[in-house]
Amino acid sequence: MRKSIIYLLFLIVVASCTQQKQHESFCVKEGSFDETKVLNVSDSIEMEDMFDLLSWKISSNRICFVTGGLSNNFLSVYSYPVCEKLFDYGEIGQGPYEFITLNSGDAVAENMLLYDIMGRKLVELSFGDDSLRVFKSLPLYNDEKGLCEPFTFISQIKGDKYLMKVDGADSSYWDIADLAQSKILGSYKNPIRKKDSSYTPFDFIQYISDSTLVVAYKYIDRIEFYSIADDEIKPKFLLGKNKDQSDIKDYNYLMQYYLSVVARSGSILCLKSSDGTESGDIIEVYDINGESKMKYLLEKGVNSINIDAEGHIIGYVPNINKTILYRFMEKND
Repeated sequence: MRKSIIYLLFLIVVASCTQQKQHESFCVKEGSFDETKVLNVSDSIEMEDMFDLLSWKISSNRICFVTGGLSNNFLSVYSYPVCEKLFDYGEIGQGPYEFITLNSGDAVAENMLLYDIMGRKLVELSFGDDSLRVFKSLPLYNDEKGLCEPFTFISQIKGDKYLMKVDGADSSYWDIADLAQSKILGSYKNPIRKKDSSYTPFDFIQYISDSTLVVAYKYIDRIEFYSIADDEIKPKFLLGKNKDQSDIKDYNYLMQYYLSVVARSGSILCLKSSDGTESGDIIEVYDINGESKMKYLLEKGVNSINIDAEGHIIGYVPNINKTILYRFMEKND
């Protein structure tokens, strides 16, 4: 009898600890900024090409755009900062180096990351002088029904280890996966996605900086910081609100909040919409501890931002029959 009571108490303690781990909470931060600086346009480049943009990336002397729409030559490479066309890459099809469906993720360093859900593969590309080469190709894993998981973004953590953003019919979550071993090392459920709602109003941008995962919501005024270390995802800091737009009838009218996230010198830069549209002229700067550091006001509104090798903020703007890139600097740069 005594052993039964002790065992029962043990089960209660274990269950309590497990429940506590599942309900770890964020440390709420105050998202107020003591300093605001205006960033002026120091240079602008007009490109004749247009992109149905999935992603873009700047390396030391290259700038690359990944275009959606399932057409050949979906990846375009230009010199930087001159932005002269160098070459195109990519073929749609079912061959070993072709894509049936095209999605873009984020690789560490200067490599490009693409993945194909129907083809069930992830491909990492590295730059050559006049071409791209397949640096690695890894299989994607399936769900319990034998179907490829509905990955909506993949971020490389290190080596063959990736953070897989999964947005299913009923829930959203992350897997930390070693794709070379086809092994899931850890999982974490998104804390605010409502069970009976589409993932669209809860969609977000994910960005990894060292061992910190930053989640900036596209349609909620909210940023989350997580620790992503030792194959575990743990909540750290929260800025913003819980109010969502899941009750809106037409998702075409969702108000936008965060548009783009990048890192520079240990700081996290978040481009925020100016008026709920897909263009923004506000950049909020945080450190990896979730502390508000600076607010930048851009002279021109942009749809996305990136950082070049010199640390300058580069803004992307799609325009009628062309693409515009703005380089921003403070007046005393």
